[in-house]
Amino acid sequence: MASDRAQQQQQQPASPIGRAADQARRHTVTASRPRIGTLSRLNGTSYAVMMVDLDVPTDTPPATDTLLHWMQAGLVPSATPTRMNTTAGTLQVFLLGDPSASSNTGTSAGRGRVANATAGIAVPYVGPNPPARTPLSHRYVQLLVDTSGVTGQGAEALRRAAASATKTTRRGFDPSAALAAAGLEGRVVAGNSFNVTNAGPPANSTGASGPKSGSESGSGSGSGSGSGSASESDASGSDGSSSRAGAGDGARQTVLPGEGVGSRPGSVLVGGLVAVGVVALGL
Repeated sequence: MASDRAQQQQQQPASPIGRAADQARRHTVTASRPRIGTLSRLNGTSYAVMMVDLDVPTDTPPATDTLLHWMQAGLVPSATPTRMNTTAGTLQVFLLGDPSASSNTGTSAGRGRVANATAGIAVPYVGPNPPARTPLSHRYVQLLVDTSGVTGQGAEALRRAAASATKTTRRGFDPSAALAAAGLEGRVVAGNSFNVTNAGPPANSTGASGPKSGSESGSGSGSGSGSGSASESDASGSDGSSSRAGAGDGARQTVLPGEGVGSRPGSVLVGGLVAVGVVALGL
């Protein structure tokens, strides 16, 4: 993460060219894959994150579709906190990482070697960028799921859901159905929602992409025994720009929100025990 908002306000470039470059840099950062962390240490051994757009346009408005922007399983929580700069100040967070995308084992620090049946299950991240079609404002949800102790059958169901989403250009993804098939109902430990709005006006042509402007807002919530969770946009992510896919047929070509302008995927995931609120990270 480059800097928090307070630091950016204090270090605004003096020239218009400098300001434009700084704005472009920040938009690039927020378009990248977030880093997931929690405000308190998690007790589980493995977790998965999902991010879904609930308002994908269709050819029969006001009907909408869903689109899976991101799935990453096999995440292992750190036992030690990492200091992070955020728009709410400096926080100590426990990052979740994928210790080995090519192995079915992972190390949960402080807990020894543990089996990680969900390692390698992933759908690459694509940042928000609603097209200039109705609806202009899109709701995005992020879910953090405890996959500790998932059965082999459950892990395979989650793997099939990820593969199916990729084959169908990510549209029509139902996170509740995917979790139920994997036996993970009631295992969501934290969640976040935010809106990204295209400045419009809506285009007449099907599949038109949005202009390079927009606005966003967000809120977080949690339930059960989940801990407060945060996601920081990672500037090194490679899946946050110019990703395109079909919408299932030639007449419904959709631009996946990949340009990432006017987006804030680096919002907080907040669970039930620590705090409920929104902390925007990586802006």
